[in-house]
Parts: sequence; structure tokens; C-alpha cells
Amino acid sequence: MRRFYALSTQLTLFGEMSLIRNWGRIGTSGKTMVQTFDGSAEAIEAFVRLERAKRRRGYAVTDEKPPWSDILSRITALPVMAALSVSRP
Repeated sequence: MRRFYALSTQLTLFGEMSLIRNWGRIGTSGKTMVQTFDGSAEAIEAFVRLERAKRRRGYAVTDEKPPWSDILSRITALPVMAALSVSRP
């Protein structure tokens, strides 16, 4: 079963930083979770912690960009991380 996991950050209208997580089976829209932090340092720390945890579980950065990454990159000036994917038997 092939899965994906994508992380991105985005500033809110109130100056806070949101961490956006999108995950699910490849070929589906998956699920989305948004966490909002008061400071960008907290959001970046959570981003790095989640990325490290997913890589330990077998996810790897793919060259493919998720179909919604161009939409997110137009909304925010911050870069969108490439999707992490894993193949599980």
C-alpha cells in the first residue's frame, strides 16, 4: 500500500504560523491537519520533528510534487516540502 505524507508552513492573517500536514494513500486526496503556533520557531521545530519521525518510519522524499503543491506555493511565499512516500506490503 503506497502512502504519502506532506508538510508545509504558512503564515496566518494574524501573524501566526500554521503547520499543514496532508497524508493518505497515493491516488486519494487524503486527510489534512492544520496546527497553528504563536511563533515561527515553534512551527519550524514541529516541522523538523515530524519530518524526522516520518523518515525513521520509512518515508523518503520523492521527486514528484503533490498536485496541490502549486496551489499552496501561490498562497504562501514559504517553500512547500516535497511529499514523503512509502511502500508497505
